[in-house]
Amino acid sequence: MPADWLNHLEKLAPGLLGSMGAMLWIQGSWKRRFSLFAFGGVMSWYASAWLSHVTGIPEGFAGLMVGLFGMSVVDSIFRAWADLGISSIVREWVRMRLGLPRE
Repeated sequence: MPADWLNHLEKLAPGLLGSMGAMLWIQGSWKRRFSLFAFGGVMSWYASAWLSHVTGIPEGFAGLMVGLFGMSVVDSIFRAWADLGISSIVREWVRMRLGLPRE
């Protein structure tokens, strides 16, 4: 059982370290930063093996890069979503598609 935990930690650590590094440039509340940190780790867990296979770089380095840049990309997407007011556009589109009256 302990060997399983060490294998999981070895796979998860590079992504978490990359996410931790990205937190230095991410602005916002600690709740938002921690959520992005966790998402960077999860994203690294699932994407690092694929990225390693596609690019030929070692899996640990791929995990670090996915954690670092994945978290930054997601933060940029959410920031653009908020700046452009896309949520109100999507809400209005859904309302029209469902034929609901205006609020």
